[in-house]
Amino acid sequence: MKSNQSFFIKLLIIQCLTVVCFSQDFDFFYLVQQWPGSYCDSKQSCCYPTTGKPDADFGIHGLWPNYRDGSYPSNCDSNNPYDESEISDLIRSM
Repeated sequence: MKSNQSFFIKLLIIQCLTVVCFSQDFDFFYLVQQWPGSYCDSKQSCCYPTTGKPDADFGIHGLWPNYRDGSYPSNCDSNNPYDESEISDLIRSM
């Protein structure tokens, strides 16, 4: 059941971001997922959590805009600077 919830949450995020994608100056998003178990197994010095093995679910490692030629936006819109106060209410609820 938890796996289904995780899948639907990720699907909802992707659908919402599709709208954003069409309004931006780039061609597509790279959605990069990571499975904690494979990361830990690839690092000899990786320590498992004290609660046991890593979760079996994939996590979102990143969602990055890209251009068709392989490059990517290197800077945010300088006319619209990042303002952490705009998301402070979200951070408290995380």
